[in-house]
Parts: sequence; C-alpha cells; structure tokens
Amino acid sequence: MSVQTSSQCRNCNTNLTFGQAYCSACGQKLISDRLTLHEIAHDLIHAVFHVDRSAISLVRVLLVRPGNVALDYVQGRRKRYFGPFGFLLVVVAAAAAVFAVTGFRVVPTSNANMVADFLQSHINLVMFAEVPLLAGFSRLLYSHAGFNFAEHLVLAAYTSGLRILFAAVFLIPAWYLFRPTNTTGIYLYLGFLTVWSMYFGFAASQFFPGRRVLSWCKGILTALLAWISMQVLVTLAASVIVSFVGKS
Repeated sequence: MSVQTSSQCRNCNTNLTFGQAYCSACGQKLISDRLTLHEIAHDLIHAVFHVDRSAISLVRVLLVRPGNVALDYVQGRRKRYFGPFGFLLVVVAAAAAVFAVTGFRVVPTSNANMVADFLQSHINLVMFAEVPLLAGFSRLLYSHAGFNFAEHLVLAAYTSGLRILFAAVFLIPAWYLFRPTNTTGIYLYLGFLTVWSMYFGFAASQFFPGRRVLSWCKGILTALLAWISMQVLVTLAASVIVSFVGKS
C-alpha cells in the first residue's frame, strides 16, 4: 500500500516521490505518523514470525544448516537472518532470565558454596566467555581453511546461541520434570555435552572446505577442547575468588 503523507525519509532526509513506501537510499519504510502501540505490536510479530528475517526462521535453519548460515554471513550474504552476535546476545539474556526465574542451578551443589553462587549470578559471562574459546580452537584446528578469527567467531556465535537456547527451552524443563539424582544428572549433562559436540561437528562439516567426515571429527574435538578449557578457567577463577575472599 502506498503512503502519501510525507515527502522525506525521516531516517536520511532523502526526498521521496509520490506514493513511495520505502526510501530508495536507506530502505527504511516511510513513517508518516507518531509511533503507536499498534505499530510496535506489528514490528514485534514481524520480527518473530516473518519468513524472510525472523528469530523462528533463524532457529529452524540453524538446526539443519548451521554451517551454511555462518558461511553465508562470512561471505557477505547477511540480509536474510539475524546477525550472529545480536542473536547470541538476545539468547544469552533470555537464558539468564530463565535461569533466574526458575531458580535452575547451573552449578548444582548440596552445600552452600560461594563459588557456585558467584557462577550462578554471573552465568551470562560464562556463556559469553566460551564463545571466543570455541573460535580460538576452531582457528587452531582448521588453520588450513584460511578463515580469520572473526570469521571463526561467527560460526561459534551462531552454534553457541542455539546450544544455549536448547538448554533453556528443553534441558531445564526436562531437569525439573524427571528430577534426576546426582548420578543421573551427570549422565544428563554428559548427554547434553555429547549432543552439543556432535552438533558443532555437523556445523563445521558445512562451514569448512574439504572432507566432511574429517571436518565433523575435528569439530567434535574443537567443542570438547573449548569445554575442557572453560572448566579449567572457571576452576582457576573460582580459586582466585576463594583466595581473595579468604584474605579479606
């Protein structure tokens, strides 16, 4: 439907022709009235459900073509989906909110534990910290592929975002539904780690050139190395915190 009540784009001040609905210079839709709740609701629904560029569409494609999505972004085809870092930021914020509301213990412990409480309160930082680790090991193991660190970071951000989303949407309800004991909880956690490693290997097999089976195996190793390194860093940070508090 054409818009006839404005002759200039409010975003870049480009002159618009009669009946033009979108600015030819910046692409913004012509805005003729003050912002309304109806417009906010329309934009929200559009962002979530629109086929061409939506959160649901991105999640669906990341389930089956994660490496292709990351490769598209690296190669400049960036219009269709949310960017990797915006997606990661939104997912981490949402997951941290879910953890806080449900009281889900990311670091389960039966005793009062200052370190566990600190990690629980700053779980968003832990989730962010593993992404550059994943990208670093990815660059190390796939050095022949010719991608720089920022490009490896794109793959790490997209895949990590989906992993965090999966944990918030499926893992937490499963945990509260089945109420696992300490032993079964460990099995559940190891199962989640296995699925995550296989998924990153799957994404790597699409993202990197060469033999797909080899890329898949190296992707699994990449995910495991990043996870192990994160555990070491968390342990060291916890030791520093305990030592610092003990001296104060």
